[in-house]
Amino acid sequence: MQPTQETVAEIESVLDKFCQGYGKKDIDALLSLFDSNPDVLVIGTGEDEKRTGLVEIRIQFERDFRQSERLTVEFENVAISQQDSVCWIAGDTNVYFTAEERAMHVLLRFTAVLTRHDGKWLFVQTHFSVPFSDGTE
Repeated sequence: MQPTQETVAEIESVLDKFCQGYGKKDIDALLSLFDSNPDVLVIGTGEDEKRTGLVEIRIQFERDFRQSERLTVEFENVAISQQDSVCWIAGDTNVYFTAEERAMHVLLRFTAVLTRHDGKWLFVQTHFSVPFSDGTE
């Protein structure tokens, strides 16, 4: 289920816009990347971070932005698959942020589902998680 080169470029553009919006703490820019369907879902790394619908997703972004002074998000190792007007993606996310004047970095895993509406790819689901390591290899 290989995507076309055009689809890959479009999905990469959506991810770039997500990174830019997050770095600028621009909630409206971020929400414009999500489908307006009431079932749109964002799952974060916190126990209570399961948000359905744009109103709840806005609340999550506001909370994320209150918790840090500066934010940088970078996606890498992104795998993209496509079936008609649906794409599913997975990869790694590096989040660099400053909180209480302390610089930090967190590696996250992410998956997402996007659907194509009116010529635009929009998120219908995102899920970020923290990889677990028990210290053994």
